[in-house]
Amino acid sequence: MKYQCINKKASIQDPITVGAVILSVMITIFVMMYVWYAFDTNIRDAIADSPGNATIVDTLDSLTITYSYIDYMIPILVGGLMILSLIFAFKTGASIVYSFLSLLVWAFAFLMAAIYTNVFEQFKFTFPTVSANFPIIVFIMDNFKWIVLAWLFLISLVMFTRNKAEDKSLQGGLEKFYS
Repeated sequence: MKYQCINKKASIQDPITVGAVILSVMITIFVMMYVWYAFDTNIRDAIADSPGNATIVDTLDSLTITYSYIDYMIPILVGGLMILSLIFAFKTGASIVYSFLSLLVWAFAFLMAAIYTNVFEQFKFTFPTVSANFPIIVFIMDNFKWIVLAWLFLISLVMFTRNKAEDKSLQGGLEKFYS
């Protein structure tokens, strides 16, 4: 039986595209929690005179606590995407000829990270209750420029320092495993 390897090629543009994905996930979480808080408030008002009020309130409290654990999963998401990108960057490699072009991409990635931070800042001010309850998300997005800068440095380091001997050993190891 022959296995197919993931044929994803990493590039120095990963922090730009994956940064957009991270921003959209954070915005989705903020909107979801805003809707949940509105739903929670309205349900509590609607069941105030209900005989099963205590059970429903306990369930709502439990769900709110469970949803708040999303905040602790965000560093795992961001770190996992960075590690995956670094693994694919090692698999891909790059010639030193592309180092000048990578500086242009660095500048563009840093600009996009600043834009992502500013967009998220608007969401943070639009949803102050949600941002108060999700400090890890707010911290990551407030410092996203520095995360992207570290990501770019690591990807460049991995891609531009790989040599021909590593190419041969990597290819030989993959052929043994996937043949």
